[in-house]
Amino acid sequence: MRIWIAAGGTGGHVYPALAVAEALRAADPSAELIWVGTREGMEARLIPARGYDFLPVEAGGVSGMGLRRGTAGLWRLAQGTAQAKRAMARGRPHGVFTTGGFVSIPAALAAAWSGVPIVVYLPDLEPGLAVRFLARLAAQVAVTAPEAQAAFRRPTVVTGYPVRRALVEAARAREVARQRGLARWGFTRELPVVLVFGGSRGARRLNQAVARHLEALTAEAQVLHLTGALDLEAMQERRAGLSSERQSRYRPVAYLDEEMGEALAMADLAVCRAGASTLGELPLFGLPAVLVPYPYVRRHQEHNAAYLVRQGGAVMIPDEEIEDRLGEVVGDLLRSPGRLMEMRQRMAALARPEAADRLAALVMEAIQGRNPALVGHRTGREG
Repeated sequence: MRIWIAAGGTGGHVYPALAVAEALRAADPSAELIWVGTREGMEARLIPARGYDFLPVEAGGVSGMGLRRGTAGLWRLAQGTAQAKRAMARGRPHGVFTTGGFVSIPAALAAAWSGVPIVVYLPDLEPGLAVRFLARLAAQVAVTAPEAQAAFRRPTVVTGYPVRRALVEAARAREVARQRGLARWGFTRELPVVLVFGGSRGARRLNQAVARHLEALTAEAQVLHLTGALDLEAMQERRAGLSSERQSRYRPVAYLDEEMGEALAMADLAVCRAGASTLGELPLFGLPAVLVPYPYVRRHQEHNAAYLVRQGGAVMIPDEEIEDRLGEVVGDLLRSPGRLMEMRQRMAALARPEAADRLAALVMEAIQGRNPALVGHRTGREG
C-alpha cells in the first residue's frame, strides 16, 4: 500500500501530518509512505531525517500575496501539479492524506485527476482557502472539534488534533517526563515552571515581552523560553544581565523537537501563540495557557484561542497588549492556584490522545473503499 502525505511550510501543517504518518506506520508497517512538500519548507529538513521518502514539488501562495507574487504562486502550483502527476504516473498511490495549505494543492489535484481518494484534515478551527477547496475533492474531511463542522457544506468527522507519538508517550508517563525536564534544564521542584513559545520559528513579540518582564517572571517562577533561532543570542545576553540566582531560573533555547514532551510535562503554565498545535498539545498535558494569537494569519489563531478560552482552559491577551501585561497576567495566575487547577482540569477534558489513530483509520478506510483487494490490511480499529 502506497500513501502520499501532503503537508508543509510550517509546523502547523507538518506536525499533525507527522503524527498521522506515525499512526499509519503502526497500523500497517508494510505501507510505503511518501511525503510531498517543497524544498523551502521545514518538511525538507525534518521529514527525510525521520526516514520518510520525500517528493519535492513546486508550490506557492496565492491568496493575499498581491498581483505579482500571486501570479508567481499560481505558476508554481501549476508546475508542482505537473510534477505530482508525473510522479503519480511512475508510482500511483492508493490514497493521499493532507492537512491543507498551498503545499497540498499539487498532490491533491494530481490525485483527483487520477481517481485516488483524498482525506483532508483541518487542524485549525477555521478553514483557509486551500482546505475549503480540497474539501470538494475529498473522500473524507476530518476536523479537530465540533465547532469547525459548520464551516463545511458536507459531512465531516470530528477526530481531535493528532499529536506526535513522542508527546503522547510523555503525557502518559508525565511524572517521569517532568523529572527528566527538570533535570535537563536545571530547574527545581520548589518553583512553578512557565513555558513560553511561539511557532516553529519563535515569536518576536513574545520574546520582547519576556525581555521586558524577565525580572518579574523569575521572581516567582522558572521560565523555559523557546526563542527561535533569530532571537536566541539577544535573550542569552538578557539572561546574562540577571543575578546568578535569577539566571538559574531562566533558560532560553532556540527550538525543541523530541524534548518538547518533557517541556510540556514540566510546565505549570504556558504562554504561547494559538497555532493549531495548541488545540492538541495543551489539552494532552492539561496545561493552562495564556494565549497570544498571531494577528497576521487571517483569524485562524484568534478562533483557536477563543475556543480554548470558552472551554475554560486558557486566557487570551491581544498581541498588541502582551508587552505591557505579561508580568501582571502570569503573576496573577501563579498566585491563584485554585483558578489554575480549574483551568488545568478544563484543558485536560479536551484531550483526544487517540486522534492520530482515528485519522489513520479514516485514510485506510478511504483506500479500502476504492481498493477492495486491500481490505485485509488493518485500519487501526481492530480489537
